[in-house]
Amino acid sequence: MTATRSDGTGARRAGAAATEFDLTAHWRERARGREGWDNAPALVRDLSTRFTATVAEAIERAGGVPGRTETEFVTATWYGTSHVAEVMHEQLREAGPKWLDPEQFLHYSPHAMVSAAALDLGLGGASATLVGPDAEFQAVAHAVRRIRSGRAATVVVAEYEALTPFAAAPCPDGPGTAAGAPPEGRATALVLTAGGGRGPFLTVHRSGEGEGADAPAGRAGTTVRTAGPGLLRLLADAAEPLVVVSRAAGLRDALVLG
Repeated sequence: MTATRSDGTGARRAGAAATEFDLTAHWRERARGREGWDNAPALVRDLSTRFTATVAEAIERAGGVPGRTETEFVTATWYGTSHVAEVMHEQLREAGPKWLDPEQFLHYSPHAMVSAAALDLGLGGASATLVGPDAEFQAVAHAVRRIRSGRAATVVVAEYEALTPFAAAPCPDGPGTAAGAPPEGRATALVLTAGGGRGPFLTVHRSGEGEGADAPAGRAGTTVRTAGPGLLRLLADAAEPLVVVSRAAGLRDALVLG
């Protein structure tokens, strides 16, 4: 019989918020090519504002966070904004001189969303941005482990997505994509804390060698789900026990909400 190793008692989900927004106007600007370049930075400015507002709402619903200057912040995204990559791609295909507006470099890094929100909301603890299809799972696991280990009392976990046409074209299975239609932009934030208060606990379980992914689910008395786009929204809305396993190849780690 194998055993699942739990990374401690976990963290409490103290507050959550989520938003979705229409990307049609931004996609329309991208379709204009050169004529729409001047408006390209508006996509990321809009996203940054919405992302920060979502994090602020989650903190408010948590009743605030004690010690904002020590509160940590980890964010996940599949594609970031793909903003600079898309504009560079378009401009290099145009005839004539090649250029890139210096303002756009401000929005290049996926971590720019976290930096802007942390500065605006006064969150001064360690921060990180994880990118890729398993990023949401790993961001939550990282936050729970930081709290479990005593390195942080509060961690804000967030995700965002605002696919540009450049990012969506080669990724038909990406978050929110639909043939011929702009996907919805989205942002979600959870506030995880140590100790008391209201809200269910999140724990991280690391499967022992040879153990099936259904073992944590069986112990929790619920079915197993596989992590994917919108994991944080699933955790934010869940009212019943829930087990989610990583989608990364070779990993059977699980998040248990209960």
